[in-house]
Amino acid sequence: MRKPKKCRKCGIEMYRDDRGEWFCPDCVIEEIEPDFLDEKQIARGELKRPYVLEPPTKQVSLRVSIVDLELARKLARRKGIPKYQTYIKTLLHEMLVKEAENER
Repeated sequence: MRKPKKCRKCGIEMYRDDRGEWFCPDCVIEEIEPDFLDEKQIARGELKRPYVLEPPTKQVSLRVSIVDLELARKLARRKGIPKYQTYIKTLLHEMLVKEAENER
């Protein structure tokens, strides 16, 4: 597995957009008008945030123990993350990157 590409400006992991160009989510967000990201102003059915801010995803199904699921919900709430799935996805990504770095 390849080492994740890091942003020269802030040092976090970079992603590729749908055109294959590298970007840093944190740096891109700084360049966007705040009104564009205000989800309260967006009409139903429209893109709520720039697509380029998120890497492509694929839906999967996993069986997770009820205990782990409840723990993830509690921890996500404590951290201010509204959706526990996002919290689980973040944890999974961080651990995969860490494991890949340890294999080298």
